[in-house]
Amino acid sequence: MPKKKPNENEFEIINILEMAQIIYFDGKKNIFEAIHITVEGIHTGRIINNYEFINGGFIPKQNIKKIIGGTNRKICKRKLKYY
Repeated sequence: MPKKKPNENEFEIINILEMAQIIYFDGKKNIFEAIHITVEGIHTGRIINNYEFINGGFIPKQNIKKIIGGTNRKICKRKLKYY
């Protein structure tokens, strides 16, 4: 049976924080254009075409002390499924 290719046009709606500041336990601070909070940690990324979140990195939850600011926004993220 042939393997199915992922459908690049499938999206899911997620909540993100725009322009949020993350403070780490070691005292370092970073400001990110867009972050998506999950159970495992935070996915950092950027927004293109004003409606699509592109994942750029990951920060584990145990490294984060506090998240400051940010504007809540619902946005699309591509679903990528590999079989």
